Amino acid sequence: MGKNVVHCGDVGMGQAAKICNNMLLAIGMIGTSETINLGIRLGLDAKLLAGIINSSTGRCWSSDTYNPVPGVMEGVPCCVNYEGGFSTALMTKDLGLAQTAATRTLTPTPLGSVSHQIYRLMTQKGFSNKDFSSVYMFLQENRNK
Repeated sequence: MGKNVVHCGDVGMGQAAKICNNMLLAIGMIGTSETINLGIRLGLDAKLLAGIINSSTGRCWSSDTYNPVPGVMEGVPCCVNYEGGFSTALMTKDLGLAQTAATRTLTPTPLGSVSHQIYRLMTQKGFSNKDFSSVYMFLQENRNK
């Protein structure tokens, strides 16, 4: 669980902060996965590309702390077949809550919406119990097709 306790205001504001944070986390993880996947397919070494990203403007938590690509860093779920961590099912639930809130508040969230669609598809394809960073593996499914 999180290490910080932050008072966000009235009842329910903590939940609002959580779904906003997790929506950004999902968007970032998908972006990191797509980017490194593209780099690999262009012939770049994944670890080299991650190092460049992490010392440049593309750096984010998903690339420098929780990289989804096997072999880039140790101690993250991709090293153990995406077991443990924050499940795809839970991420899908939080993205659904974020989309419900966005609809209710008339807030456009196109990347949040697409992220929710991707994670919903992942749950349908058997990734529910895998860590949400398995979106990288999900994107690899069509590698040899």
